[in-house]
Amino acid sequence: MGLFVVATAAVTLLVALSGGAPSTLAHLYYVPILYVAVRHGARAAVAASVVAGVVVGPLMPSSVVGAQHQELGSWLVRMALFVLVGLVAATLAKSQSRPLDVMVRDVFVARGLRAAVRHNQTRVHFQPLIDLTTGDVIGFEALCRWSDSKGRSIPPDRFIPEAERTGVITALGTRVLHQATDQAQLWADEGRTGLLVTVNVSAVQLTDPAFLEGLVKVVRSQSSASFQLCLEITETAIIADPVRALATLRAARDLGVTIAVDDFGTGQSSLEYLAEFPIDIIKIDRSFVAALGTDPKSHALVRAMVQMAHSLGALTIAEGIEEPEQLEALRALGCAIGQGFHLGRPSDADAVDWQTREMTKASVDSTGAGN
Repeated sequence: MGLFVVATAAVTLLVALSGGAPSTLAHLYYVPILYVAVRHGARAAVAASVVAGVVVGPLMPSSVVGAQHQELGSWLVRMALFVLVGLVAATLAKSQSRPLDVMVRDVFVARGLRAAVRHNQTRVHFQPLIDLTTGDVIGFEALCRWSDSKGRSIPPDRFIPEAERTGVITALGTRVLHQATDQAQLWADEGRTGLLVTVNVSAVQLTDPAFLEGLVKVVRSQSSASFQLCLEITETAIIADPVRALATLRAARDLGVTIAVDDFGTGQSSLEYLAEFPIDIIKIDRSFVAALGTDPKSHALVRAMVQMAHSLGALTIAEGIEEPEQLEALRALGCAIGQGFHLGRPSDADAVDWQTREMTKASVDSTGAGN
């Protein structure tokens, strides 16, 4: 409400300096009223309207020079308009699924993202996927990175949801898919064949008919068996439209693409989707990995996930490995693949670390978590 107070005071000063309430500057009172209505609802909107009405009414003469107060009828009409506009704004704001400030921010972010995609300003970082038995780098997860026009790095957990809300995720996801597969093909041409390259796919992409058409072109443009493309999906993406999602994933499998369930264990119907959908990899969410060694329940849940994946013929990838103890626990539980800051941070393709990681406890303890 502090912004309302400041804005109201500023408008009052402008109106007074302009000669009194009849000035067209009195309409600026709608700005703080609308702000309060959108942010705090109908009751707050009425209160703000009354405050603005009192300030612009009895406290504000119609002529500063003559100190003549407004007629009662004019003041009441202005007060009624303030209240009406505040109530309408509050009602409209309530009907929106997103707050107005989020919608405005999305507009600007979407514009910046579209320009970034159009001018090839987004980039892909690659985080190593490590075989937890041998310590070898067996693949990478492709992660989108973006810096705005001012060079500021925008966190993915901010711009990805905004891209999904605004529809920009379709163009952005297509670009990431092309960048990831092109790089995997370059590695294959250098002799590093058979890498597993995972790309995240959102619910918007999964239910877009154009996504499958683009995927077909990407797969057919690459050399056969040079690398293994994997699409990472979340249970949220499946829930959005299960029928279309199932059809898309089955078509992707027919193309030879591997399917992974990301953030497994955080959704509501994991077992149902594992039974019905063509799943090759289960990615254990970082929230379970973080609690290994400190929470017996998390340890038991990870063990159950690994055993279930084995029984279904699926691989397991543990996300967010940041401590040696987590790595040891996952290896003891039979998890196949791991990723996280302890094993390798995301980086440009030219800076990835291909070195085999040491998997013995003694060597891990001596190297620390500085990778």
